[in-house]
Amino acid sequence: MRRTLGLISLIAVAAALSAPAQQTQAPFGDFIAMASQQMGIECERMRRPQPSANELAERDAEMGAAVFCDCMPTALAALGSARGPQTLISSDEFGPLVMREFDICGAQTVRASARRDCAKLTPPGAPSTYCACFVAAIDALTDEQIVADSIASRDNLEQRADARRNGTAEPPLQQGLLARLDEECQRPRPAP
Repeated sequence: MRRTLGLISLIAVAAALSAPAQQTQAPFGDFIAMASQQMGIECERMRRPQPSANELAERDAEMGAAVFCDCMPTALAALGSARGPQTLISSDEFGPLVMREFDICGAQTVRASARRDCAKLTPPGAPSTYCACFVAAIDALTDEQIVADSIASRDNLEQRADARRNGTAEPPLQQGLLARLDEECQRPRPAP
């Protein structure tokens, strides 16, 4: 899942919060409140009905809503409970805390989606063991692996689309980790 402009603006607002007052730090509770407000805005945007170009766009919107509407509010509340609201913190410290929670939410969403939707997304002709294999393989990945793979795959697709629009040579299609797991799980397994 790609880090959206909403998170980029969240970090920018966090930096701006302490800058005008010539402060290097602000109360942790202020940052949590501002981040929660930004998540609410992103949640509303994700849940707005939009014409979808394809199933991939629909799934991306569903996953975005799961991250911004379901996971991040809980993550921010837990983060806020971990420190006192009056604890002073800088935007440079707060940004990575929120990004880490966002990465965890993204990875959790990928795992939940694989478990929930595997049967309906199973490729035609895949062996009956496909979903058990795919879900187990995703569950074995770390949050960092899932996030890095998602970002790299999305960047590759965007670079290819930009190249087509600009009439330049497309970079090769990058086969991401999840795509490799998908291929491996589609291979027939020998009987035990």
